[in-house]
Amino acid sequence: MTRTIPILFALLVPAISMAADAIPIPPTRIHISTSATYRVADSELRATLAARADGMDPASLAAQVNQTVSWAVTKVLPSVPGLRWHTGSYTTARTGIKTAPWRIQEIVVVQSADKAALLPLLGTLQSRLQLESLEFAPATKDLRKAENQASVTALQRFRVDAANDCGALGFSSTPRLGEIDVQAVPAPYPVRPFPALMAAGAMPGPVTANPGGFHGQVTASGTAYCR
Repeated sequence: MTRTIPILFALLVPAISMAADAIPIPPTRIHISTSATYRVADSELRATLAARADGMDPASLAAQVNQTVSWAVTKVLPSVPGLRWHTGSYTTARTGIKTAPWRIQEIVVVQSADKAALLPLLGTLQSRLQLESLEFAPATKDLRKAENQASVTALQRFRVDAANDCGALGFSSTPRLGEIDVQAVPAPYPVRPFPALMAAGAMPGPVTANPGGFHGQVTASGTAYCR
């Protein structure tokens, strides 16, 4: 029996060596982040107005607000071709003021690519509604097109950086790309001039505004495997 022990051990040694050789070497993985910026010119003007009434009786206030909104959407806005509008949030809230404890408000949003048509109309609307905000924005189709082009650029840069980084590490084959996350975000400080509104933003009269541009950035971040 004792003479079989060296034979069994000799048989086991190659098996252990083969098992060690079969353990795969983890691939070299690198993390990469690239980006591409884009700018889209503002082409649409968007105005947000509020029909508001404060007082004692909520039902009476609601009737006033409804009448104001009806005047805007049936009498004023249809007078200018090409406008797009919709009513927004409708709120009922307590003001904390003893003489006027209730406030009823409804939002009206108006959009147009024709600044010359919309701006004079806002002066008329401000005779009965409050101008809450006025801003230029890019058309949705233009924004999507710019984001898609920037995404392609960011991904192309990702591939180039992966090849360069793996080459610097001594690998010669084309890297295998792993999971890549692509995100579009606004630039930290978008260049957008503020419109010049009337004093207090509620007096009727002409309104002026100048378009700017929307700046954004697409980032591609993920992993690549050197080979």
